[in-house]
Amino acid sequence: MSRRITKDAWSPRGVPSLEATALTVVRSDRNYLVVAGPGAGKTEMLAQRASFLLETGTCPAPYRILAISFKRDAASNLKERVKRRCGDELAHRFESYTFDAWAKGILDRFRAALPAPYKPTDDYLIDFRLADQARLQARFLSLTTVAGVEGERIYRLNTVNFYRKYVADLPIDLDAAAPSGTPLALIRAFWEQLLFSGTRSVLDFQMIGALSELILRTNPKLLSALRTTYRYVFLDEFQDTTRNQFNLLTTAFLGSDSCITGVGDNKQRIMLWAGAKEDVFAAFETTFSAKRCTLRTNHRSAPRLIAIQNHLIEEIDPQADASMAPPDGTVDGGECRILTFQDDSAEADVIANLVNTWINVDQIPPGEICVLARQRSDLFAAVLMPELAKYGVTVRVQDALQDLLSEPLTRVVMNALSVCCKSPVPVQWSELREVVFELQGLTEESARSRKAVQSLSAFIQEWRPKVEASATQQDLTTLINELLIFLGKSSFRLRHERYLQDDFLAKIINDCSVALIDAKTRKGSWPEALDDFMGVGYVPVMSIHKSKGLEYHSVILLGLEDYPFRSLTEKTGEEECNVFVAFSRAKQRVIITSVEERGGRSQTRKEVAKFLEVFARAGVQPEAL
Repeated sequence: MSRRITKDAWSPRGVPSLEATALTVVRSDRNYLVVAGPGAGKTEMLAQRASFLLETGTCPAPYRILAISFKRDAASNLKERVKRRCGDELAHRFESYTFDAWAKGILDRFRAALPAPYKPTDDYLIDFRLADQARLQARFLSLTTVAGVEGERIYRLNTVNFYRKYVADLPIDLDAAAPSGTPLALIRAFWEQLLFSGTRSVLDFQMIGALSELILRTNPKLLSALRTTYRYVFLDEFQDTTRNQFNLLTTAFLGSDSCITGVGDNKQRIMLWAGAKEDVFAAFETTFSAKRCTLRTNHRSAPRLIAIQNHLIEEIDPQADASMAPPDGTVDGGECRILTFQDDSAEADVIANLVNTWINVDQIPPGEICVLARQRSDLFAAVLMPELAKYGVTVRVQDALQDLLSEPLTRVVMNALSVCCKSPVPVQWSELREVVFELQGLTEESARSRKAVQSLSAFIQEWRPKVEASATQQDLTTLINELLIFLGKSSFRLRHERYLQDDFLAKIINDCSVALIDAKTRKGSWPEALDDFMGVGYVPVMSIHKSKGLEYHSVILLGLEDYPFRSLTEKTGEEECNVFVAFSRAKQRVIITSVEERGGRSQTRKEVAKFLEVFARAGVQPEAL
């Protein structure tokens, strides 16, 4: 039984101290919007707030804390930090999900509460490409007769924007008239086709969010139970929240006694293309009467890099007082260079030489160096890879694997395989044991915990020779299913509700098996294959979007040219945020490159000249090589 601490006696756990503003938020009893820049410790602040609320009894049992993050790895990272700060028993009342997972959980548990015209089959399919331009156009064209809409209107329509406006952004209105030939007639026909035209309904996460919002809006008792359960709500990476998600949040908690803490950074708002609500900070402040504050200490980057970041911040939002500073007593340091080249061949030669020096002379681990590109990082990697290979340096494009690596199932599989094939692996064993405890509702002190650990040990002993003998994708698929059965497949799927969809679970198992067997075939042994799968020994190459939330000793941003950053002409401010996100991943060093010819095509710098001017004001001038 955890001992309650008085509010006056409570102090932050696991860190020397918190910024004064962060400590105020941790102890607060009102809605807050916390603007926290890169390296400001926003995840730690939320973990400390959870610790304060649980340990002091401010959030007493049986009430719970709901944390909603934008990315799966952020959600799991926050959950783990809370466990470390206040222990398993109290952390059991801290629930951490992505927005998509939370919405899907509502739909899967309470689907029966939906009105008949919007009730999907219980085995609905999730189509991740449902909102692609071409596929939407084909669907809408198939509905012209039933909706009374001319096909010519569909051809002239930006179907992605139309879908986002009428399906994602607007809550479902059960009473709205939908006369033939109107947009609503087309949308009603669209819903009906996806829900009822086949043996299984087809949805994407935008539609799941809309249905979840409808469930809460039309079921007062259910809404009341939700609000009673979650006395405190945390919202991480709040700048990426879509209108669809904001609608769900508002229906769920506006007017309730739940205290909401939103944390984000409008300088890292790079998801507008995916439907992020542009005015979400202002909307949250107004709608939920939230007080805005700013965290100003950057614990990640060297002082020189922080100074340059402040120039970028001023460019993004001249009116904002959001400058950052290193912690007191930090030794000065940090490096930024802008290198210009005639073509990408010369660029690759110089960058490869630099990376070789960092790894083989300065002894920087390959995983602490990251190569970023605005988009199509695979094309940039294709040119750089042969030059790095001359020095024995290997790179890997992370974009495709990163989502798989962040899956909860992948993490469990990797921990179990590591325990089988590596020794010693105390962290992986501890995490695997915690999964068993969590799924069985146990704590370290529970009377049944020892028996559960013994059972896990016995399973690993029995599993180990099967793993060592596995040689095909089917072998590994069978082993993963055995692991799930041991853990409790139903409990695991309920805990991670994304896996309640059989097709999705099967896809993750298949993707994991294929990737691991490929690594095993190339490397020859399981220990080496597991390291390979996790990217050990590789220099990661990825898009700026995929780098969000990560940090590295040295960052190389390739291609500061007009074409990769062509959305600058749209004046949305998103490209400025992309440059800021890329730059702020670095702890010690940033190298930025630009070429006059890439892939045999001439490149211009008319639009990106604004960034060169910002860097010049910060004392960084281009070097022609």
